[in-house]
Amino acid sequence: MLAECQEHGFYRGIKCPVCKKDGKFLMDDWEVKKLSSILVGILRHFPQQFNVELDEHGWGDVEEIRKAIKNKIDRFYWLRKKHIVALALTDEKGRYQLREGKIRATYAHTIEVDLSDLPDADVDFLYYPVTEEEAEIVLEQGLLPTDRNKVHLSGSIEKAIEAGKTRVDNPVILVVDVKKAMEDGVVIKKAGRDVYIADEIAAKYLSIHE
Repeated sequence: MLAECQEHGFYRGIKCPVCKKDGKFLMDDWEVKKLSSILVGILRHFPQQFNVELDEHGWGDVEEIRKAIKNKIDRFYWLRKKHIVALALTDEKGRYQLREGKIRATYAHTIEVDLSDLPDADVDFLYYPVTEEEAEIVLEQGLLPTDRNKVHLSGSIEKAIEAGKTRVDNPVILVVDVKKAMEDGVVIKKAGRDVYIADEIAAKYLSIHE
């Protein structure tokens, strides 16, 4: 459930995690999941299907997006800007940014978006899951984007394993030497709570986590 506490703002769950009081109901779990799926689609993949315009950095007007969803999806006839803002602010993956009435997704795009204004990576090492079959190839050729426009790296071994388990039971975890890569001029950006992106990572910065 998505709700709003008058004192502590938006939250997900039954009660405000700060004061433990019941807040004002905004959306149930199904509505949160459905709206999130639609918003991700607009901001990452197909804004044109909703007649939404994004600028070169992926920013779209929240009110324009609200109207587009409301007009196209009958189920969301009640949608207000507050619902979109609340969804973005409480997203556990930190995949949205809000600024001056605009919103954007910060990673996993399949459309061309300039994300060079994201903050630089702030860690020495990052992680990437591969299968055993892929490991040898990647260690020779480096990491390149596959189904997205960027290489997506995890901030922890645990998150990399979690991501890898969507494909294989026991993923091999590659370690990215971020400090050395960035010293050599490789651009790596922090794009989410635990997600980092780069155009590519050369093989010389990769090793297998033991």
